[in-house]
Amino acid sequence: MKFEFELYRATSKAKVPTWQKLIINSNDRMHYQQKAKVTKKLRHMAKLQAYEVSFGRTYEKFSKNKPCGVTLTVYTPTKRRSDPDNLQPTLKAIMDGFTEAELWADDNHDVVKYTKHQFGGLSGTDAYRLVVEIDEL
Repeated sequence: MKFEFELYRATSKAKVPTWQKLIINSNDRMHYQQKAKVTKKLRHMAKLQAYEVSFGRTYEKFSKNKPCGVTLTVYTPTKRRSDPDNLQPTLKAIMDGFTEAELWADDNHDVVKYTKHQFGGLSGTDAYRLVVEIDEL
């Protein structure tokens, strides 16, 4: 399964509404209330995308007997050096949204065997493009 998200950083200079600035970086020192709001929005977005993908389909959700792996590919808006694994808090919120959508039984180590972060190149826009791929093992 493949999911795509186009998100802006909180410090982005792009002229976008505040509600679209949804990247949480491990190095950010975001106020806990702001971080909670962003996390809630990310979870909701992921939940909606998971519902969209699974709508009308019957599939066996990932479980201990049907494990999976998650790969996050990060496409950045600038050529500036980046560290894709710093977006772990963003990926965690997205994975929690998938859990709420019941894509898997739980996102623990028995079901999600690995999470991998990789750089994908430039996004071609003012936003980060995140591609989350879930592979059955």
